[in-house]
Amino acid sequence: MTQSINAWLQHQIDEYKFRIRDLTIDFYLAQAKLNRTECNLDQLRSFNEICMDMAELCHINGDDHSYLHALGRLHQRLLAEVSNHRRDKLFRMQAWQLARHSLTRLCHQLAINGEWQKASTLQTEFVKYAW
Repeated sequence: MTQSINAWLQHQIDEYKFRIRDLTIDFYLAQAKLNRTECNLDQLRSFNEICMDMAELCHINGDDHSYLHALGRLHQRLLAEVSNHRRDKLFRMQAWQLARHSLTRLCHQLAINGEWQKASTLQTEFVKYAW
């Protein structure tokens, strides 16, 4: 019986690694589109969705470090887009809204981990970029 549990567990770990790898490729492709000056709202939303999918997969699998990393990368990029004055106002407002959502999730996880100072720093940083 132990052998079958080990085989099942190894299969689950391998499957998780493959799904993360696939989402990482999707992340870099979406980020490349976001790097273009002619990037549109659909591409911004797609980037956000891919990052959230990656974060959710990490969260479901108990990989808190990767969960925070994925959310952190998403949040930092969204903040950069909020302050990017080459983007139109609607684009920046959408980035602001998505950044608020990622900040909420980041702060929630940091609070669970007892990392109040990091959560506070992120909130202060958000206020600087948002106004």
